[in-house]
Amino acid sequence: MPTFMSNTINEDIFDIGRLTHLQVSRRIERCPAVIVPLGGCEPFGGAGELWTESECVLEISRELSRRTQVLMAPMIPFGCSTPFISFSGAVGVKPRTFVNMLCEILHGYVFQGISRIFLVSAAPFNREPAGEVLRRMGVKYPGIKTLFFDVNTILRDDKGVDFDRDDGLMLSILSYIRQKSANNDMSCRGGNLPPAVNDNTSPAVDVINAKPIDAVQYKTWKRRGRDPQKFKAICPDGLLLSPNNNDITAARGKEHFDAIITIIKEKITTV
Repeated sequence: MPTFMSNTINEDIFDIGRLTHLQVSRRIERCPAVIVPLGGCEPFGGAGELWTESECVLEISRELSRRTQVLMAPMIPFGCSTPFISFSGAVGVKPRTFVNMLCEILHGYVFQGISRIFLVSAAPFNREPAGEVLRRMGVKYPGIKTLFFDVNTILRDDKGVDFDRDDGLMLSILSYIRQKSANNDMSCRGGNLPPAVNDNTSPAVDVINAKPIDAVQYKTWKRRGRDPQKFKAICPDGLLLSPNNNDITAARGKEHFDAIITIIKEKITTV
């Protein structure tokens, strides 16, 4: 006979996908809020996995959920990554589709009693559509608080920044997540990006041969329609901001991870 989950609330689980509808209902009564992770499927050079952004934002959202005791929704794995479709395996949806889908999902949570929604994203081209989602939510549900957090820009001032994605940030956070997983499980999940070595100083992935993108070309490409084939021509390695090898370590990733958690947690707990 299979053993099913008890209807008694497990105090340390806030992941909606791991709870029954009765447990979720009780949690909403106690804290009518939800964290919604927004992922992406994009290239990160020859060694960075297509799942990099999604794995990073999922772990960041899980940690926020643990620390704030706010429910975490299942991650949306595909973002507005269509500019990357010239790279095999990298796919996404158009902004209009993304906006409509996300609004439908958030409508369901509002219907169920959620009054605070926190969108957390790591995919760069999710940012503009998310702004439209916030606008629509504000018009339709003026009493509902909806906030958006972009992992790529949360640690920097957007003014003067030429590129939308911080590849070194993402790869270093993934290195930290993998190392933490390896330490906890005594094994690392498969993939091209290994955990950083135990001294926390050595590079976790080789990006030495990556070709840097010209900032002017990138801005022109964005302004002129974001054609995927033209993008691959100016970004043949699939790295927006080619990082220095020494920046991609588990130690650096932990610093970024902890700083991001601290900043977002403060916002969540004060709304």
